[in-house]
Amino acid sequence: MDFIAGIDPDSSSALSKIRVNWDLAKNEATAQGNKWTIILDGQPTYQNYKQGYRQLVILKDKKSHQIGARILEIIPDAIYLQKNRVSRISDFTGRVFQYDLNYRLTGGRVFSNGKAIGKMRQSTEKEKIEQANQKLREVSPFFAAQGKLMKMMAIESCVWAQDSYIDAQGDLTIHASEICSTIYFDDTGSGGGGYYDGTGGGSTEPASGGGGGGSTETPPPPPPPPSNLPGENNNTVNPKEMMECFSKITSANAAFVVRVYVIEPQPGTAFNVGANSFGHVAISLSKTSGSTTITQTVGFYPTGTGLKKLSSKSQMLDNGDIEYGISATYYVNGESFQKVINYVSNPPTSYHFTDFNCSAFVYAAGQAGNIPIPDPTGLIGLGYGKTPAGMANALREQKAKNPNLDINEGGGRIPGSNGPCKIE
Repeated sequence: MDFIAGIDPDSSSALSKIRVNWDLAKNEATAQGNKWTIILDGQPTYQNYKQGYRQLVILKDKKSHQIGARILEIIPDAIYLQKNRVSRISDFTGRVFQYDLNYRLTGGRVFSNGKAIGKMRQSTEKEKIEQANQKLREVSPFFAAQGKLMKMMAIESCVWAQDSYIDAQGDLTIHASEICSTIYFDDTGSGGGGYYDGTGGGSTEPASGGGGGGSTETPPPPPPPPSNLPGENNNTVNPKEMMECFSKITSANAAFVVRVYVIEPQPGTAFNVGANSFGHVAISLSKTSGSTTITQTVGFYPTGTGLKKLSSKSQMLDNGDIEYGISATYYVNGESFQKVINYVSNPPTSYHFTDFNCSAFVYAAGQAGNIPIPDPTGLIGLGYGKTPAGMANALREQKAKNPNLDINEGGGRIPGSNGPCKIE
């Protein structure tokens, strides 16, 4: 391969370290010339999970007859892959990293719904150091205190936010990507565009899964497993029977309290990939009259398991006696309390992990009772939605604006629920 432009003769090229299976090579004509695409072994590690794939792209320019090559590492967005099960050109959402043949990062692009919405670049030395220090703080406070840095590379992610992943060679790459409203689109003459390959054309891979195209396809890696949900193994409850208990206490001179409990996702995890990378939000209602108090804490969950938990029928679970990280207490009147009871007693019948989940349920319950539970909308992959992390952030912002609010950032354990009462 020493005829390919871009190989540093004084360094060991990546091609000497990877295995190229030429039986997987696919040739096609492009508007700029001729292109070969070969799927390569190895998988990048992004957000602590092996995902995506890599390929070698070789192009010959029609005008200059110059032959160039790049190594692409293509990482479909985890949520996109979980929802669609396969990765397609028409709606590809994710990141494409571009390396030269010496495995030096030269850039890349961020895609959403088949169109490039941002670009990636090498970070500055200052950015690398800042990212390295942040990683050290996350991994080991001791090493951070000693001022020891890890050896890292870098790129950016929109809005020039620092990120990192481990490339298929096993090297940690820190990067920054810019996601913006401007649309960048490469027209390859194929009618649908494609992935940026960095040398003047478009790549029509991947064809399916996360694996690759061509007549000889490698088995695509499966979608990453969805997050476990805190409390998902708790007892299923009938929400009407849970709420019926409050009628056992007279409302005259009673005190009414609504609480929000947030179990935040594990720091450093990818959204909805692996153990507690999603988090959970529960709602708790308490009614006190004299020396008697009844408390019920419930959560909104899917009934499906595995990838089916992303979208399924809903169920209500008892969320008493589980640990939480941040909570908010709202003192309300009887009218607001009853409106929340009515909402919780008749929850939506469908769960969707981005469109209507536990966070959206608690927010909607607050809206029903005119309670100022904040909007938990936050970043989900390359889009936005209501999330437990969004709720936690919104509560902290609410506390910062009004320090007198009863918001506990110290965490604790949710009191046990009273349990169901028979509906008469």
